[in-house]
Amino acid sequence: MRNIDTILKVIRKYGGFSFFIFSISFVLGILITVIYPSQAEDIFSEVLKGFAPFLELGPLEMIIFIFLNNTIKVFLAMLLGVFIALPTLFFLFINGMTLGVISSLFYSEIGFLTILFMLLPHGIFELPALFIGSGFGIWLGTLFWQKIRKKRFRDFLYGEDFKEPLKICMDVFFLIIVPLLGIAAIIETALIFL
Repeated sequence: MRNIDTILKVIRKYGGFSFFIFSISFVLGILITVIYPSQAEDIFSEVLKGFAPFLELGPLEMIIFIFLNNTIKVFLAMLLGVFIALPTLFFLFINGMTLGVISSLFYSEIGFLTILFMLLPHGIFELPALFIGSGFGIWLGTLFWQKIRKKRFRDFLYGEDFKEPLKICMDVFFLIIVPLLGIAAIIETALIFL
């Protein structure tokens, strides 16, 4: 893999920042559930409605659905980061808050250990993929912002300044993120069909 030093630096710095944003929004999701329980239940109902049709799928179709759903979202979070990272930050915030709301609602019904069992086996693969992909999106947004400040954003989009970071992102996406999301999809499907 090319540019291993850059990749590790981006994962540490921007992946860590992604984790921070996600964590803050996760806690906010829990607080929303405590302060506004009826609104939290509305959020949960909307999430369930979106996934209800897919609960009829068989195991193989479910793996493919989960994998494609997560892969497309992380890919977009990475590439759309070029717009000063705003779409990426929004994606992180919404996902963290939604997970916080759902976890909080389930906590009263099934308890902490059951939630941990439901999330941890696939989460140890899916969440790092999310943080790494979002981290690279924020990195692209940071590079773009630096060029805008220097009034060189045209050079960035059409020149070598953008091609090399984009190549690095594609390497990371296909060599790290896609395998992590593939493993996560298999484990998540296995848990659904237990």
